[in-house]
Amino acid sequence: ITASASDPDGTVSRVEFFAGSTKIGEDLTAPYSVSWTPAAGSYSLTSRATDNLGASRTSAAVSITVNTVTTGGGNCGAIASYRENGGYV
Repeated sequence: ITASASDPDGTVSRVEFFAGSTKIGEDLTAPYSVSWTPAAGSYSLTSRATDNLGASRTSAAVSITVNTVTTGGGNCGAIASYRENGGYV
């Protein structure tokens, strides 16, 4: 997750990242970013920048939906596969 932040009369001291009210991380240097591996579900993401004087501002929320990924053992048995010199099976 990334965010851009600037302060016209000072410096940005940190940017915090939230999923709802849960803090998922913070970064002290630009470019501001955190790694996050969420469980499947819907989330409202925001970031909050704080400047060198302690003033802060929160971004507009961005809504995301994370789906479950199925790997292997799925319903792929019905898909034809190609075997060299054997054609499609």
